[in-house]
Amino acid sequence: MKLITRMTAGMIVFALAGPGASLAQPPTLAEAKKAGFPAKNCQYCHTVALPKKETFKPDTDLNDRGKFLLADMKKKDLKKPDVQALKEFTGN
Repeated sequence: MKLITRMTAGMIVFALAGPGASLAQPPTLAEAKKAGFPAKNCQYCHTVALPKKETFKPDTDLNDRGKFLLADMKKKDLKKPDVQALKEFTGN
């Protein structure tokens, strides 16, 4: 019963976040976890819990790790973050 309640709550939160939260890119979070990084939520790279595409500002909405990934994306001309680049991140 608790599992069903948690899953329902998760779906509601995701639905309320809507398409505006797409910058958090849950698949990227899943990739980071799969690669062995201690990513637990969007705040692994973002400063806000649910980043929104409409209000996203790289200077304030990304932490050092997120800024590192953004710079790496620009350097490599990528459309999405390369999670493996996190191996080169030397910050906290």
